[in-house]
Amino acid sequence: MKKYFGALLLNKGVAGQHNITGSLAHRAIKPLLYLAPTPELGLAMVFAFVAVIISQIVHLPFSLPGANALQFTGMSYAVPFGIVGGWVLLTVLSKRKLRVFYYLAASLAYSVVVIVHFNVKMWMNIINPVRWDALYWSGDQAMRPLVEGSFVLHNTIAAILPMENHLYLFAFLAMFVCSIVIHSMRCFIVFRKVIFTAMLVHVLGALSYLIMPAVGPFLYETGSNALETARQVHMLNGYQAMMAGGRPWIAAHGADNMFAAVAAMPSLHVASSAVFVYYAFRYERWLGWFYLPLFGFIMTEAVATRWHYVVDVFAGLGLTGLAILICALVFRPIELHYSSKNVSRVKHS
Repeated sequence: MKKYFGALLLNKGVAGQHNITGSLAHRAIKPLLYLAPTPELGLAMVFAFVAVIISQIVHLPFSLPGANALQFTGMSYAVPFGIVGGWVLLTVLSKRKLRVFYYLAASLAYSVVVIVHFNVKMWMNIINPVRWDALYWSGDQAMRPLVEGSFVLHNTIAAILPMENHLYLFAFLAMFVCSIVIHSMRCFIVFRKVIFTAMLVHVLGALSYLIMPAVGPFLYETGSNALETARQVHMLNGYQAMMAGGRPWIAAHGADNMFAAVAAMPSLHVASSAVFVYYAFRYERWLGWFYLPLFGFIMTEAVATRWHYVVDVFAGLGLTGLAILICALVFRPIELHYSSKNVSRVKHS
């Protein structure tokens, strides 16, 4: 009997030690799942890995952004770095150490996704040399009233706002900055979902470029925005030089032409803006109403500038819907964790 009870107590002790060890391991894993930017970093790593595989198969070189890569847009690197740096500084002043870690890690993940995205975009017509512009142009001819309507709207706004030609880019930047600031202040988990979905749009968009690639309707007609038309000429020259020079041209000039790669299908300008509109209407309705006219302008201006065919706009919206669905599935266990944690706090208060 003594031997039996001794063995039983020993087993209980071992089991208790296993439970303690398991509990400690579970507690150690929890921050990785719920506090650390695991989905964001994971998405960046997977996308980079896929791009490396593609580059090895088709023998295409990676490029990092050159000092003059943004020059043709009229914007310097001070803008994106200033946005991130300013918000990190505010977070440091608020003494939220975990938030500082998140912003730095998420900024790294977002940067990796953007750099890989533009590399894939630059490779697009070498990986898949079949261009679908003629098909998309025939669609624009069938929907010509929508195209003409976008021209009319552009000219109407231009008569009211002297800086209208710059609004296509800065309307998007305004939505991006406002979404970062407001969602991060109001609800951190919603802010993370906005960031993850925006990253996912870049990932899915880059891969979508490879399916039915197109340069854009500015091949057939000039748009109504003179500033964007000048950028199109610059980008078209780069595209033609790349197609003539192939892989050696990318290796030599890819760094300075990285952000000038052309790809019309789908419209990621529309897709990314739709992300901000969706989360604003779902969680900050007043912000959604503020975004709505800007978003409407971006959709019509995408066509009026002749950056995009009409079908590109609808494809961009569909891409946003897919990204939102994937984000909901990825963040479901994280949201359940936070909701159960809040319920537990209420019960013990």
